[in-house]
This record gives sequence, C-alpha cells and structure tokens, in this order.
Amino acid sequence: MYRGSDGRYYCKRSNGTTGLVLGGVGGGLIGNVLGGGTLGTLLGAGGGALLGKTLDQNHDRQQNRDNGYRCR
Repeated sequence: MYRGSDGRYYCKRSNGTTGLVLGGVGGGLIGNVLGGGTLGTLLGAGGGALLGKTLDQNHDRQQNRDNGYRCR
C-alpha cells in the first residue's frame, strides 16, 4: 500500500515480470539438463516463466492480506 499525492491509499501490485524472467531462466536451465537440446530448453523456459509469473503475483496478494489490507 502507498499513499498517492491526492491523499488516497492505493495497492501496489506486481505485474509478475521478475518471476517471469527468473522462472524462464531457471526453467530453461532445468529443461536443458533434463530434456537436453533445444526442445527441452524451450519447454522448460516456457513452463518456468508461467510458473514464476503466477507465483510472483500470488505472493503480492498474500502479503497484502497478511498486512491487513484488502486490495480490489
């Protein structure tokens, strides 16, 4: 939560970019090791990126709830 210049309170929400990038890199590395080659790397990167983005967004929602805020 943060207070805007107009005095109102706003929720700060993550768009999931950090999780997307880190998940993509990590998934690509794991996919390359397990699947080997280009196809395993691409599939791992895609899956890791989706998972990372979802986890990043859910983390912010849970953190706001734990602080007693309800963002809509």
